[in-house]
Amino acid sequence: MLTDRQQMILAAIIYQYTQTARAVGSKTLHDQLDLEFSPATIRNEMMFLEEADLIKKLHTSAGRIPSKAGYRYYLDHLMVADQVSEVDIARIANQIRGNFHELDDLLEQTAKQLADLTGLTALVLKPKVVNLKISSFQLIQLERQQVLAVLATSDGKVTSQTFRLPKDMAVSSLSDMVAYINAQMVGRPVQDVLSMMNSEELPVMLTRNIESPAAFLQLFGEVLARSVEEQVHIGGRLNLLEVADDAYLNLKEARSVLELFDTPDSVRQLAVPQTNGVTIRLGQELATPLLQDYAILSAPFRLGDSQGGIIALVGPIRLPYSKVARLLSAFAKALDNKLIEYV
Repeated sequence: MLTDRQQMILAAIIYQYTQTARAVGSKTLHDQLDLEFSPATIRNEMMFLEEADLIKKLHTSAGRIPSKAGYRYYLDHLMVADQVSEVDIARIANQIRGNFHELDDLLEQTAKQLADLTGLTALVLKPKVVNLKISSFQLIQLERQQVLAVLATSDGKVTSQTFRLPKDMAVSSLSDMVAYINAQMVGRPVQDVLSMMNSEELPVMLTRNIESPAAFLQLFGEVLARSVEEQVHIGGRLNLLEVADDAYLNLKEARSVLELFDTPDSVRQLAVPQTNGVTIRLGQELATPLLQDYAILSAPFRLGDSQGGIIALVGPIRLPYSKVARLLSAFAKALDNKLIEYV
């Protein structure tokens, strides 16, 4: 454990480096931060911190910068988390207000707003809605043999997909099938209907009532499956390329980093919160070598009885953590309040 003086100097180095992105020397600490110790005393304590691997020297400067271990020590022992007030939450909620017909629209705007405010990459993963139900299903004829299948679900989401029917099939011939789905399947959980299709229960039911249901089943099954697909909403995607210090990304690595957060499984693996507050992971704590020079801050939010959603920020390790964590926490709580409208 560090002494109070060593902790004060480490915190001062991290603060100064976060503000300027320049290596910090003992004289800078003494002059600019008005520390009560002499430059010689500060140098001695900096030598101890360097031997403890909490700060390190860059080749191009006589000053020191925090190491990943130094940041971790700061986060675990020194950072004073800014409290989020009701005023903060109301201000954020006001920024993401709007008449959103779909939850995905709200989450898309939230990711963009958070990225714009922080200059980082924002990720929002929608909660998995428990017992998501079918609200309606319809087919709209387009040109020639093309139809648009439109499925609405109980979370307000509208999923649509274009299909081309066989040449010998008229759209009007599917009207009985659409009517049957709306009469028998509306109000049922989507997962139950998908299970019925996989078990052949629904095909058998359709065959009893309608002739030749095979093409319709494929059409309905595809749009039904898409309605429960998870989607990652990303704001400030290119901000991922802003790495810290002397880190360097070649084109192949840059592409891999950009693709890393496109899938919900990757986001849940890398950004899943460990507490109800903000979780912060750095470098080697992340499960891929691609993110060794990054930090991920994540927080949970909920939609009624759903499985938790995730809101996260990805950026370089050199971050003003207290400020960024407060913003992320405010956004998560504002989402909690906003999502009451979608329950």
